[in-house]
Amino acid sequence: MSRFVPWSEAVLVAAACWTVCGLGYGVLAVFDEPHVPVAPLVGMGLVRWFFTRHRSWPAAFAAGPAGAVTLFGLVDVLRPALNHYVADALATGAAASVALTVFTLVGRGGRGHRPDTGTRTMP
Repeated sequence: MSRFVPWSEAVLVAAACWTVCGLGYGVLAVFDEPHVPVAPLVGMGLVRWFFTRHRSWPAAFAAGPAGAVTLFGLVDVLRPALNHYVADALATGAAASVALTVFTLVGRGGRGHRPDTGTRTMP
């Protein structure tokens, strides 16, 4: 299991999160179901990715609060100006992107691009 997260993988995971947000909130809007948020689904996907691919606890402890603050802050700002579904989708996608960025930066430990840094083999 690698603790090092390549930027290409972080971008791919962020794109998957944005896709789930767009499709999920789009379906919820069609059925007019405001009480079934997609944010927990995106969060569970990120947690699963963390446990199967990159188990770096310091990075997780930094990324979790950064994503939560982004989500709740943007929801408060965007909901009065936008449709409920659009605001939630944008806030959830942005929160996932911020969390992935923080996770990737902390997982790299502030080092430059050195793919062999931070990898280790688990027994």
